[in-house]
Amino acid sequence: MDDLKKVIRGDVDVSTAARRAYSHDASIFEVTPTAIIYPKNTTDLKKLVHYITDRKLEGADVSIAPRNGGTCMSGGSLTEGYMVDMSRYFNHVGAVDVAGKKLWVQGGVMHIDAEKRAYQSGLFFAPYTSSRDICGIGGMIGNNASGEKSVKYGPTSANVDNLKVVLSDGEEYDFGPLTAREVEHKKQLPTFEGKLYREVTKLIDDNWNLIDQKHPHTIKNASGYALWELWDKQQSHFNMARLFVGAQGTLGFVTEAELKLVPLPKASRMLVVPITELSELTDVVKTIMKFHPVTCETFDHHTYELAEKYHPEDAERAHLARGKHMVVLAVFDGDSQEASDRVTFEAKQAVEKLGREVLWVDDQQVLESFLLIRRKSFRMLLEHPHDDMRAMAFLEDTIVPLEHYGQFLASLEAILSEYDLIYTYAGHIGDGSIRLVPLINMEKEGSAELVMELETKVNDLVMAFGGSISVDHNDGLIRTPYLEQFFGPEMYTLFAEIKNLFDPLGIFNPGKKLGGSFEYTKDHIVKTNK
Repeated sequence: MDDLKKVIRGDVDVSTAARRAYSHDASIFEVTPTAIIYPKNTTDLKKLVHYITDRKLEGADVSIAPRNGGTCMSGGSLTEGYMVDMSRYFNHVGAVDVAGKKLWVQGGVMHIDAEKRAYQSGLFFAPYTSSRDICGIGGMIGNNASGEKSVKYGPTSANVDNLKVVLSDGEEYDFGPLTAREVEHKKQLPTFEGKLYREVTKLIDDNWNLIDQKHPHTIKNASGYALWELWDKQQSHFNMARLFVGAQGTLGFVTEAELKLVPLPKASRMLVVPITELSELTDVVKTIMKFHPVTCETFDHHTYELAEKYHPEDAERAHLARGKHMVVLAVFDGDSQEASDRVTFEAKQAVEKLGREVLWVDDQQVLESFLLIRRKSFRMLLEHPHDDMRAMAFLEDTIVPLEHYGQFLASLEAILSEYDLIYTYAGHIGDGSIRLVPLINMEKEGSAELVMELETKVNDLVMAFGGSISVDHNDGLIRTPYLEQFFGPEMYTLFAEIKNLFDPLGIFNPGKKLGGSFEYTKDHIVKTNK
């Protein structure tokens, strides 16, 4: 390791304590890295890539994986190689371009710091994840994260157009939207960049029918490589940056990003719709979505019962959820309170015509209490002890088409009932995303096998309903082994071609997106309840 310390100006930590601390993230896995590297600048990162490449060519089994806030729930940043923590030094937040509604940040910037800068200009970064107080921008880009406002503004991929990325040749490149003429110019370059544009565009052109057929036709998706997003719908612009959004650092390291910002709302109103029968869910959500809410969320009765215990004041303000199977929360923003009230009232009337009870929330404290309970649905399980059980976040990233909501959840609950599990579920119901976290005794023999059995059953169910197995938290260790089944062997082969094109030696975050195995995943599931 001494030779690496001579190569870069940043920090290298090989201590047992550091390696142990970085062996975990927000997922169910434990993987111990060789060392933790904190590159000081882009030059450091370039030198690191060259160092790893040279060692790889010498026959060493080495690799690098990026890490930011450590909030990934799929094990996406965990590695046995060198873990590269971008948050220590790659943390510069630029000035807000108010007119253009944009903000340049380095890849290690924490979301909360970008948010503070945007707020000063009356703007915000729209993906708005529930972990935004602790997650990093680089991780959001790697996972194609989204949050409660994604029904209006889309996931990270819809809010990032321009990236700077260090690739496997050790050079940094700018990627952003290009016209067809600009793409042709790029293809003529006698460089690695030129090769990428030639090969990627050819791969897409030659296989477009397959790509169009096999990519998930859901509102959101974070699985695979987003080949279907590189050309816009009018085929007038090509944007290679979109390939890196959701790639989990397997194609290169994001050093800088230009974030698209949107205005902070001037006024908001919430509707709360209790759901007593799952068969009601589809019609309720379809009706609400006709009025274009900024937020359409849900949480179940298990979540509410936890809130009564750990957040009693919020639970009391949100008492309408008491005794209900689940609730749907819809928030409508407006440029004025009058405008917000008008669309909220219209949505309320439409839902009431379905024969559903609707609560009009005009108290800001009540609104925030409902949203806090939703945001804390999983944290309440993760942060509080439950006898000999551990909250296992591995069924937390599924999406199905709107018309199947009720049937899907009924089938999901039927699977869980076979195992007599305690669990909560919540999600961005407006775009079909459901997150579920069960409690499992991981010290009991056969627990890791149980986790994989449940993961397989739920993924099979999601596929049967035409959904996607990954929405916000990406493939990581938990879902990569299922990708060939999900996309089919031909599409999976295209992903392999992309990986080989960008990373021919396999130095970037191996075992994610490609090359994952069920055995490796099972063997690295945590074995304790702590």
